[in-house]
Amino acid sequence: MKGKIKLRRFLESSKDKSFLLLCHHNADPDSLGSAIAFAHYLKSAGVEKVRIGVAQSVSSYAKRLLTFSPVPVEKNPSVEEDVVLIFDTSSLEQLEPIKIPEGKTVIVIDHHVEKDSPIRADITVVDSSRTSTAEVVWELFKYLGFYNETAVQALLAGIVTDTANFRFANAKTFEAVSEMLERFPFQMGEIFQLVAPVSDENMDQAKRMAILKACQRLEIKKFRRYIIAVSKVSAYESLACKTFLSLGADIAIVGSEKKDVRISARAREGLVKKGLHLGRVMEKVGPLIEGSGGGHAGAAGANGKKNLDEAIKLILKEIEGFLKGVD
Repeated sequence: MKGKIKLRRFLESSKDKSFLLLCHHNADPDSLGSAIAFAHYLKSAGVEKVRIGVAQSVSSYAKRLLTFSPVPVEKNPSVEEDVVLIFDTSSLEQLEPIKIPEGKTVIVIDHHVEKDSPIRADITVVDSSRTSTAEVVWELFKYLGFYNETAVQALLAGIVTDTANFRFANAKTFEAVSEMLERFPFQMGEIFQLVAPVSDENMDQAKRMAILKACQRLEIKKFRRYIIAVSKVSAYESLACKTFLSLGADIAIVGSEKKDVRISARAREGLVKKGLHLGRVMEKVGPLIEGSGGGHAGAAGANGKKNLDEAIKLILKEIEGFLKGVD
């Protein structure tokens, strides 16, 4: 894992600096959990000025983690700190509307494959062989000799959600989880409960309405023996995608353009095993919608400003091209 030696040396000489830990749009448990865990490390190391910032919102799956944070978590903060640590994204677009001024020390900790135009960072710690950023942070903690019960809970929450309850886990994932549980013997049921979505009656109704509207607007595209579900909603795109997969689709694509453009895509594990990588497809979509895209092989998304219909056409073209090769 490159960058960890440089990061350690920097942290050892920067205890008098102020730190802002940033999470991407709709911060999920992997991004927020990693930031919270790292905030615990910084506070234990004697750093006094630490904040966590999230772009736009916190995912309903991550809201329970907020109580684990030792420092304030703020939405769309102004960047006043000396050091900015960015977790779980290599795209500045995923941090909008947060702007990072010139002259700040920027550190990126991530597990995604580096893009052609990554964030210009002074220190980069990236391991694309990992299924979550939380695993990268755990490896850093072992290197730094830092072990904290609350931090490990936050990291386990990130691993559980980013691997879709271990469906996309690999040998390194289970090795990391085993190491954590050997030190802090949590019941995994506690962790699964920690990342259960936080909602109320009104929110549940809104979700149901969104799913029903997604079904009402559903277009079914059959390519050879594969079923692709395409729809549009005003919210809950990823939930609609999951619903379509549960109903029998092989791939689901759901877009929204209420205020800006958002697209979510999901695919069955069988297609992922054959080589489909929706994250790479969404990276190609980013420039078209004047934003950015990325994610995992089986679950990915994009955020931008316009051209939703053109973006969906591009996604379908990329997926059909892949399916031709598979067959």
